[in-house]
Amino acid sequence: MSVPDDAPAPRGADAAPRCLVCQSTNAALRYRITRFDVMGCRDCEMIFLHPLPSEEEIVELFRQLYTTGEGSVPELKEYYQFTFEDEPGNPLVQQYERHLELIEHHHAPGRLLDLGCGTGLFLSVARRRGWEPFGVDESREATDWARDHFGLDPWVQTFESFAGAGRTFDVITGWDVIEHSRDPVALLEVARQCLAPGGFVALSTPNQRSMLDVVAGLMYRATGGRVTGPLEKFYIEQHFLYFTPASFRACLDRAGLEVVQLDLEQTDLRRLTMHPIMKLVLHTLFATARLTGRENRLFAVARARGA
Repeated sequence: MSVPDDAPAPRGADAAPRCLVCQSTNAALRYRITRFDVMGCRDCEMIFLHPLPSEEEIVELFRQLYTTGEGSVPELKEYYQFTFEDEPGNPLVQQYERHLELIEHHHAPGRLLDLGCGTGLFLSVARRRGWEPFGVDESREATDWARDHFGLDPWVQTFESFAGAGRTFDVITGWDVIEHSRDPVALLEVARQCLAPGGFVALSTPNQRSMLDVVAGLMYRATGGRVTGPLEKFYIEQHFLYFTPASFRACLDRAGLEVVQLDLEQTDLRRLTMHPIMKLVLHTLFATARLTGRENRLFAVARARGA
């Protein structure tokens, strides 16, 4: 990803857009959509939104997503409903099983902490495979379900406030968590400090270098920035950061973590609410993405540098 030197200035005359990874203000406008500017850092090539929503807005957003499914992207209306049932046919359970198989190539079942554990579904799956499950999440609505339906006892607080108690874990996971962070390097540094000797961090996040961005970006540029709808399905208010494989590695490296596995994945379309014709279009795009290495998700396993 390269950011043009002659890109227009971002909206707003208050604080200059600041990269959430390297803290540089040397950023240029990539896309201008309804509510946000999508910025590209010229120094570390991180893609980020500006201005960011307030913390209060994000708390309310996740309350809605876990209860009614309502949000700015109608296609995600049923997305979070898959987090409630530990059933073999649940596509999210199947995804978690695949992730755990990959993790277990690096570490046998032991103490596992899930950051942003939500309803506890992943921990329920991990426990069944022999892991000792621990979780932390800020959402009371989600963690009540983890406690009442999966028999878990997650901490209800931010990970940063939870972490200084000397607890260590063999594996720390974060599924679709890091893109919500206002300070991803600090988050990863705390995770590294909480690893037991020989431990690993496993993460997933959207891939900015995806076929979705290619197609939506072409439509945006071909219309002089007038067609923003496709971009607004990908660049959404709850995702502050968008990683490429290279910037994901670089961010982990800044936090003292060495990547030992980095894979491309794709969203399971069974979790999206959309017309069958639109699903067919996405299936076609995803097939092209597999051929070109432009899948829309990243999965990484990392360990403390020098471990």
